[in-house]
Amino acid sequence: MRKMEFAVGCVVECLRRQGRVFTVRSYCLEGSFYRVVYVDGIGLCWRELVGQVKCKEDLLSFLEFSGFNSVDEWWEKIVSFCGNREKWLYKVCKYKNSA
Repeated sequence: MRKMEFAVGCVVECLRRQGRVFTVRSYCLEGSFYRVVYVDGIGLCWRELVGQVKCKEDLLSFLEFSGFNSVDEWWEKIVSFCGNREKWLYKVCKYKNSA
């Protein structure tokens, strides 16, 4: 099991309140070894690769469970973390017995 970090408060708060969150990372992890993760303050979670993000419009249908108020706000934060590297969208869900 791996640890998954969330440096943006509104993202981890969405996971805490909604039980799931969509998050973008600069790495692509596939395979069952990478699916169970531990998130500080949340506990065990399930991570699922959704797909590659090419532009901010790719995120429109995921905004509700991102923790952000707009796609522009979300995209700005993604670019600050990922820069010009590839961007990958993940769905992260709390296990029912987590905090």
